Amino acid sequence: MNIRETMQARAPTDSRVDARPLWSFCILPALTMSLGWGLRGSIGGGPLGAMIPGAMIGLVLCILLGRSSDAGRVAAFAALGVGLGGQETYGQTVGLSLEPETFLWAMLGFAIKGAAWGLAGGALIGLALRPLPTRRVLIGLCLLVVGTWAGWKVINDPKLVYFSNPIDRPREELWAGLWLGGLLLTAWLRSRVPSLFALCGAIGGGIGFAVGAALQPLGRDVWAWMPLGWWKGMELTFGALLGVSYGLCAWRLRKDLRMAGPPPSPVRPAYVGIACAFLAVVLAIVADEILPIRFSYTVGAAALASLVWFSSPLAWQTAVTATYAAFSWDLADNLALLPAWMSWTWVVVTTVTVAILVARYPRPRATVLLLTWTAVGTAFRYLLPPSRISSEAVTMLIVFVLFAVAATWLVAGMGERGTSAVDPKPES
Repeated sequence: MNIRETMQARAPTDSRVDARPLWSFCILPALTMSLGWGLRGSIGGGPLGAMIPGAMIGLVLCILLGRSSDAGRVAAFAALGVGLGGQETYGQTVGLSLEPETFLWAMLGFAIKGAAWGLAGGALIGLALRPLPTRRVLIGLCLLVVGTWAGWKVINDPKLVYFSNPIDRPREELWAGLWLGGLLLTAWLRSRVPSLFALCGAIGGGIGFAVGAALQPLGRDVWAWMPLGWWKGMELTFGALLGVSYGLCAWRLRKDLRMAGPPPSPVRPAYVGIACAFLAVVLAIVADEILPIRFSYTVGAAALASLVWFSSPLAWQTAVTATYAAFSWDLADNLALLPAWMSWTWVVVTTVTVAILVARYPRPRATVLLLTWTAVGTAFRYLLPPSRISSEAVTMLIVFVLFAVAATWLVAGMGERGTSAVDPKPES
């Protein structure tokens, strides 16, 4: 009997997970990731902003699978994995999609970029959900960095295949790097779970980004003054379809995934949480803002994921507190209502508060609601000076609140259950 069969034989049956219908694995991931992607486009762009939907989908999958013992690691890997795609540029690809002669080329670009985004995120989600030997994991994360560099250097940097505007301020793309890095990681891991999550993410991401992007030129012809705006419609659609793909994969593997994971970690003192939060925030910011390379976040995410693999407190603080710190920092940068010193004092105080709450209540349900509502509350900055209140902004906030209420209702109804202690030996 191999290790997987032994774990299945020893694992208790969680009837609540088995009883959850397929629709629950579709609606809740679609709802939360759609909301997270909409928030990413409103309160923080780039890879740090993309950690919002990543952390949310990681926590939601743990709730659906009845896992809380290792939910911090799953959420952290999901946040970092989805954040990888945030390094991609697609603004000029949107511009190409608005012109009839370049529409199909732009749609191909969106499909390729969305698939790369979903593949990289799915590989890291699957890696966190299935224990693997530490040496294999660390080498895989190194290959992620090497593959990203190689794909960028060979294809993206010389613009051999290019989906942005080559004439007017050409952007430096990274989709080939994400593709090669994700594929090398998945191939090296040699595990069914990361491979299936990467595959489903590539399919859902490719379809989701292309369909969402097509809404802009096609939707404008049908309803030019849509109150939410077709750009926001693109974000919500992309997030929803990618969330469905991850949810369907989790449902397909639910009997394998519900029993994996180490025993629950004890609640740590607040100062441990604050120290881990500080480390997570610093590494995330250094990766995204300071390292002088095109794929700096990939390097930082791989380094942070390597540390997260060994530390549950650091995992929770990476998934929730670092994500919160990023969008609260973005708020301070864009809010002129208060003096700078007051804005940054508010960022520090609230980030420390979030770190303490996460350290005291390291549970999927509590943390996903904390992250959801702090992010939605931050989006209300569009009603504060120097912003001009518009019908589009008001509609966006209404949609955010409705999505958050619906997600809260679903999450509260499902509850959460920690997995019983089983042999946490990694998959051979």
